[in-house]
Amino acid sequence: MARAKTPRESAGAKAGKTKAAAEQLTEYRRKRDFSRTGEPDGGASVKTARKSPKKGVRFVIQKHAASHLHFDLRLELDGVMKSWAVPKGPSIDPTVKRLAMQVEDHPIDYNTFEGTIPAGQYGGGTVMLWDRGTYSATPEPADDDEELLRAGYTKGDFKIHFHGERMHGSYVLVRMKGDRFGSSDKPQWLFIKHRDEYAGREDIVEQHDTSVVTGRTMEEIAADKKGKVWDTNRGDAAEARKAARSGTNEQPRKASARAEPGPVKLPKVLDPMFASVGTAIPRGDWTFEPKYDGVRVLAFCTAKDARLVTRNGHDKSRQFPEIAEALRKVASSARRDFVLDGEVVALKNDEPVRFQELQGRMHVTDDSAIARHREGSPVGICLFDILLDGKDPLLREPWSERRARLEKRIATRTSSVVRLGDTGSDGEKLLALANKQGWEGIIAKRRDSVYEPGVRSRTWLKLKIEFRQEFAVGGFTEPRNSRSHLGAILLGYYDGDDFLYAGHTGGGFSRQSLEDMHKLLAPLERDTAPFNVTPKTNERAHWVKPKIVVEVKFSEWTADGRLRQPIYLGIRTDKSAREITREAMSVQPGAKDPAMAKTKAKASKTAAAPKRKALPGLAKATGKLIALATPPATLRADAARVLDQIDELCASDKRGTLDFGKGRTLSVTNLAKVFFESTSHTKGDLLRYYTLISPFILPTVTDRPLILKRFPNGIHGQAFYQQNASNDTPDGVRVEIVTNDEGERQRRMVGGDLLTLLYTIQLGAVSVDPWHSRLPKLDYADYSIIDLDPGPKAKFSRVVQIAQWVKEVLDELGLHAGIKTSGSTGLHVYMPLPPQTPNDAATLMAQIVAERVAREHPKEATVKRFVKDRGDATVYVDYLQNIKGKTVAGAYCVRAREGATVSTPIEWDELDERLDPRDFTIDSVMERFAERGDIWATAMKKKNSLKKLVSSKKK
Repeated sequence: MARAKTPRESAGAKAGKTKAAAEQLTEYRRKRDFSRTGEPDGGASVKTARKSPKKGVRFVIQKHAASHLHFDLRLELDGVMKSWAVPKGPSIDPTVKRLAMQVEDHPIDYNTFEGTIPAGQYGGGTVMLWDRGTYSATPEPADDDEELLRAGYTKGDFKIHFHGERMHGSYVLVRMKGDRFGSSDKPQWLFIKHRDEYAGREDIVEQHDTSVVTGRTMEEIAADKKGKVWDTNRGDAAEARKAARSGTNEQPRKASARAEPGPVKLPKVLDPMFASVGTAIPRGDWTFEPKYDGVRVLAFCTAKDARLVTRNGHDKSRQFPEIAEALRKVASSARRDFVLDGEVVALKNDEPVRFQELQGRMHVTDDSAIARHREGSPVGICLFDILLDGKDPLLREPWSERRARLEKRIATRTSSVVRLGDTGSDGEKLLALANKQGWEGIIAKRRDSVYEPGVRSRTWLKLKIEFRQEFAVGGFTEPRNSRSHLGAILLGYYDGDDFLYAGHTGGGFSRQSLEDMHKLLAPLERDTAPFNVTPKTNERAHWVKPKIVVEVKFSEWTADGRLRQPIYLGIRTDKSAREITREAMSVQPGAKDPAMAKTKAKASKTAAAPKRKALPGLAKATGKLIALATPPATLRADAARVLDQIDELCASDKRGTLDFGKGRTLSVTNLAKVFFESTSHTKGDLLRYYTLISPFILPTVTDRPLILKRFPNGIHGQAFYQQNASNDTPDGVRVEIVTNDEGERQRRMVGGDLLTLLYTIQLGAVSVDPWHSRLPKLDYADYSIIDLDPGPKAKFSRVVQIAQWVKEVLDELGLHAGIKTSGSTGLHVYMPLPPQTPNDAATLMAQIVAERVAREHPKEATVKRFVKDRGDATVYVDYLQNIKGKTVAGAYCVRAREGATVSTPIEWDELDERLDPRDFTIDSVMERFAERGDIWATAMKKKNSLKKLVSSKKK
């Protein structure tokens, strides 16, 4: 048994540690002139190194704009801050490996340094305190933490757990092979996130661009020449240096784990904090709130007035005057100003109801209409957070403290309009209540979470309710494009003797289950619809006797009795069709899916829904795993074989040859090359995505010349355009001779097959930009386009508003159109045209609509061609994209923007405050397409009548 150390031995050990710490700072001091720089000299650190915290040791991450912008990771160990320069900053994505170059040890009092190092000094530039807290060797700090940390550091396998304000959970620093400790001035390590509840795909560096202490940006810190900031070296550390020089024993005040609220100011522009999507109820120190289906607002309340600002910056106090007035009275009664976070909800029988009930009030501006809505459509606001209490900003206070403040100020001042949102610690119980009440879901929040404006945080999780019910099949539609056997099944239920239509679904099927379902339904065909009212269908319907019962999951019942987003799960043979009625609430928590599927779907052997599972090794090989790992039912057999080949190459050699059959091959290389740094999506990911989406995208580019913008070194590398096909283009790629308006004959790649599509990605293209006309008749357009392009200061909410005005004009002119996100910051409106429509007519059609919108809304919209003539906050309603040879990114294409966003077709009823184009990414859209099908093909199918347009113009 080891002998305990005597007090003298312990004191000697501490003295030795202090001496070692002083020696370790030799290089740090040698590089700096402390008469010119405000950085700490380390004197205070040597004194305070004798006493080590018991609950975790300290860490900081500083954002440092020196010769190159980077992040400095500093971990307390043996009386100093072990330090690494991390060029790209930390990541919360386990598939991302960040380079970390070790630099000289820094003093502990560097932890509080925020300011500017003078130019010409070592590391000259602006320094921000980006994060701080403690770290440990295990999830919960232990007595032997420092010994474990020291051992891991020495071994080069440095496993740590962060307990910061922004950084949480498990990481590892791995010293790279061939770089033995001390063998280089800058030993190189890899900084990697482990998979845990804090892992995610968000770009944490992009999300947080302000100081964790002062809330300032790098620019604001740089502008503060005197460095007068709270808790910097000019506070604690300067006092420590003064004490050290004077020989006194006075210790500097300790920095709190959380910044004191006094010196902190709320930003002039404040965005709400957002929840990430969760898949199961988290365990531990979490609290749970209802997720109502309403409009999120920040309420800025004073005794004079209250503003209700949406996430897109719109003030809705005029639309909801009763809420604004009630909150004004709250502020007046409390004699203090507030900034509150809450949800505006429609009320029925004094309970929150669905968003559709609220939509009618969202954009009303007429005073009489507002008054009518106020009488007939009651609303309220459910408050769940407080960001300003009088003069106290609370952004950095934990949720538990903010909640206590909210209850203190609001609990005695609630009314039928102002409500205090419910909260509880039992997530399972609240989820069950959400099922019963028909809420959208629940929100889980860590009790220690600070409020991070504009950030989609993993400390808040959104858990949506999933409804399930059995339905009888009353018919099926014919398939579209390359889909086989059937398009969608038509669902119904009995109400007495009436068989009522509930909706249709084509999602959730595999190729095999489509075939099996068709075999079951074909013998049951009949001439007439079994439904009380014959439903309209997108394709020709085949009616059947309602004998087959299926289980479906869906998000909700709409107000008109239809299913929203239904997905087929499997066949139920344990129930007869006559038993199927509309269930009041047939719901299961999403986290219980596997168990339910196991117990309920035994009868689904014939046409069971496919299981989705990741291919082994793919995530590691390609950086990111596309959300829909299993090929969709619409994928042709030859494309599915190509997909398998891509997966194999990504998991092994990262290069090779794809065999498309019939002697057609394509060599692909550099599949592991990262194209999107923030998400680590690779070239292999792009090939995989475009193969998966090929049933949707190929019909949109068939017979159309393609223009490529190539990014051979990723989206931040040098890019160039390519229009002509090179002489070494593979034989299987379609190349045609196109004569331009000047009479020049040019070799152009033409879309329409998978090999050509993937060849463009092999060349380094990210999106596919097709002409608006097809061969052989390139002078005739298939559609007329309006490109809504926002100015640098125009928020996306303004683009949405312009699109709604475009829709109003189209409706008045008797025209219809499809709409999609651009994949960037704008929206694209497509008006399908009849055959033989000249390009000039397509341009004129778009011009008529665009100029009318700009004329009726001159402050928000413009058709001025030159950027200098447009207002920064206006939206350019561009109709000139219809000129022959011009292109925009095609539907379903990935865009060369961080996040790997996708140009995504949407329904017009999705065009509201909640639409965010950043939600549509290479990771998320496949699930959407599987659920909704090819809505772009449907939108483009019916052609507009130019005669109708001419007649409406004459009127």
